[in-house]
Amino acid sequence: MTAVRPPFLLRPSGRRGRLLWGIPLFGLAVLPLVVLALLSGPFGHPTANRIGVVTLADPASASSSSTAAAPANQTPMPTITQTPQSGSNAPAVTLHIQNTPQSICALGGTGCPAGNPVSRVTLSAIAGGAAAPAWPDVEVAFVIETTAYDGVYNHGFFYYGTDKCARANPGAFSLPCEESNGVPFFMANAGSIANAIQAANPHSHVTFALVDFFATDGGDWDDGLFDGSKYHVDISNFVAASEFGADVVSTFQDGVFGGGWSGVIGLDDNFLHSPAITSLYGAIIGSGLTWSGHTHHVIVLMGSTAPRDPHYVENYYVSPFDSCCGGTQANGWTCEPSFQFGVAVSPNCEGWVTSQDGNPKDSIAALAHNSPTCSDSVGGVCTIDTITLWTTPSDPLSPGWPVGPRGGGPGGPLVQANVNHVIAAACDLAAATGGSWDGPAYAACPDGQAGDLQFVPHGAWNNPDTQNPTLMNALRHISFGPIYNTLVANGTAQPLFTYVPFGNIKVASNPQFAASCQLPSGEFERSCQTVPTPSVQVGGLTTYGWNWSTNHSQNALYIGDTWTASFNVVDTGPPYTTVPVDACITVECKAGGSGAVDGYYTSATYRPYTNTSTVIQSFPLATVNVGLSPSIPGQSALPPPPPPPPAGIPITVSPAVPVVSPIGTLTSVGVANVSLQATAAGFLGAGFIRVSMKNKPIAMRMAAMSGKVTSKFEKAQAGGGPGVGRFE
Repeated sequence: MTAVRPPFLLRPSGRRGRLLWGIPLFGLAVLPLVVLALLSGPFGHPTANRIGVVTLADPASASSSSTAAAPANQTPMPTITQTPQSGSNAPAVTLHIQNTPQSICALGGTGCPAGNPVSRVTLSAIAGGAAAPAWPDVEVAFVIETTAYDGVYNHGFFYYGTDKCARANPGAFSLPCEESNGVPFFMANAGSIANAIQAANPHSHVTFALVDFFATDGGDWDDGLFDGSKYHVDISNFVAASEFGADVVSTFQDGVFGGGWSGVIGLDDNFLHSPAITSLYGAIIGSGLTWSGHTHHVIVLMGSTAPRDPHYVENYYVSPFDSCCGGTQANGWTCEPSFQFGVAVSPNCEGWVTSQDGNPKDSIAALAHNSPTCSDSVGGVCTIDTITLWTTPSDPLSPGWPVGPRGGGPGGPLVQANVNHVIAAACDLAAATGGSWDGPAYAACPDGQAGDLQFVPHGAWNNPDTQNPTLMNALRHISFGPIYNTLVANGTAQPLFTYVPFGNIKVASNPQFAASCQLPSGEFERSCQTVPTPSVQVGGLTTYGWNWSTNHSQNALYIGDTWTASFNVVDTGPPYTTVPVDACITVECKAGGSGAVDGYYTSATYRPYTNTSTVIQSFPLATVNVGLSPSIPGQSALPPPPPPPPAGIPITVSPAVPVVSPIGTLTSVGVANVSLQATAAGFLGAGFIRVSMKNKPIAMRMAAMSGKVTSKFEKAQAGGGPGVGRFE
């Protein structure tokens, strides 16, 4: 339901909308909240902040080295059928391969038409898919502030200060202006809150613990009375949602407030500042809490004050602070004193999101990343969600701000500054730890997160209103931190990417290896493995393996990550034709003549975040045309031509007298139109053929009787017969 505010609390909604949309930071360096998929903020990129469940498929086989390289002589990869690239079963990692040029000379030569002995191969992988909830076990610790305006003001103690509503009817349990019902609502509905959080995160197993805090030390509001604790653990063991409600009543309500709704807290105590730094320090380090390993740790801070940090000063001179305890300085105290937590002690003047003492580790934001209880959590950080209740300290127009000099009164400049600091502190811590913020509907964080809480009056002092729909919605939708579910593929004990050459295509002696790991933001992973790890397998095969990161804990792919690697290959032998560049096992690979070599092939090996089975995904096929070079020793470009067919009987033919009009005819042709020499030669050849073919013995006798064949020149030189030149 939506509560109706008393008439004196109403104000034009348009005026409210302009108040806090541009909260000044007052020099604070706000740490941005960046999501992984993609991001380079706290939990995506750069390297130091990439978060996700990165577990070895076989932890026992993991090397302690930062580089998870494939061991030599490893067991051959099983040959698997490539998963189809379409439909719901499509792999989340898309693989590509190409080579340039696509024609090279054989055996390192340069004399073939290609003129080049080297081809450069480029492998690439893109992590895709859709984000899906994937948080495993989550432990949530509520840290609840209990200052006066949070809903636990003691209405019968006359410590009503200058709040005009509390002073309206002194002694009659009057309510202060804009006292939230936040704490009573939490006590009455803790079980429902826990169940709502669990229902909103069905993929996670969520358990809950509780811490409360109030009193502080030092400063103008310290009246020397024991009004509460700076750090008090109510539920130390993380319990299921079904148990949380009853445990809150028995410990928090019955133990701290004696079964009622308020304690001894009045307006003579702190209500603009609180010991939030001390309380969060104790919760983060796990003082009295049983944070577990293998879970993600979330802290929910609910209240309406600023921490004691110089970036968030609060001016008590313009507040309803009880004049009985007149202050010595307007801004109170901005140093949180050290606190003893069993064996641990918090630093003096611990910062909120930045250090106050020069040590970058001395802030709550840094502790949420560096404390062993946080860095060892599944998310690698303690996510802190903040909820700012709608109360006088968070509403610059509340009638609870007394009218007077010094810039006070509703809407006064110092009042505005006080409220800005309350809102900014909550926004800054959530942003610095990957958490979420919610607060009054008129306020917003610098990063654009807008509040949606509506004001719900506290109600009667002894029977408060325990319904607050918008606060319930804010608690239901607390963040579990960085978008873990952008994780696509975890590395294993094997290299994430492997190249296996095929046939006589080998990695060149000067491979010129290069690789890059590009993040979705366009930045590059600083720990990218740029040079592969070679591994010599049984049988002498050399494979080449890369990981996304040389840091084993960062060796994982998130949505939008792009990996590429390139290197030179050469030919070392036949066949001299179009051949595969890589060993691969897709249908296309098999059709192109490729396949696994001794069980190995060019592949991506990873474990999807959705299950524990290792996937070995083959790269596609690339080919290169290998041509021979005539200049290669011992080789010829073409085989010798076949020998010519044997010649028949040689017949000398004089130059022919051309036939003027050669005509094929069966009739007689005039002699004048025929070449006599050609005709005679034809007849003579025909006669020899007929003799040799039809009457072989006669031909042989004719040859025997003929004697030595001589010419007229020979006879003349022998002195017999007529001389040369005589016509015979």
